[in-house]
Amino acid sequence: MELESNDLRQIGFQNLKCEYSLLEALGFVVLWLILSVITLGIGSFFAIYYFYKTVLNKTFVVDIDGRKIGKLSCDLTLAEMIGHILIWILLTIITLGIGLIFYAFRTFRMVLNRTEITPLR
Repeated sequence: MELESNDLRQIGFQNLKCEYSLLEALGFVVLWLILSVITLGIGSFFAIYYFYKTVLNKTFVVDIDGRKIGKLSCDLTLAEMIGHILIWILLTIITLGIGLIFYAFRTFRMVLNRTEITPLR
């Protein structure tokens, strides 16, 4: 069953609000840039998962009055990431880098599929 926009408003859902700051993003980029250099690029495959996961974990569901009523929570584990990353490293090598175009979308899909809304009330 799909919910219509009016149905969501009736149960109190209005919008999503992300509290991920620019300073946090800058720190994230610097950290993962250093890790990617140290690991000869392998760290960059992990960075995208952690970026998506961090943004989602700092996102709240707000009601019509702007009160936080829920929180997005991603419980993707390192073991799940490693299995997925190994496949995509192999695909990237085989396709001479073309696989990376699809990698960003597949990782976002994987992170979203492991995300749920937890109520705050």
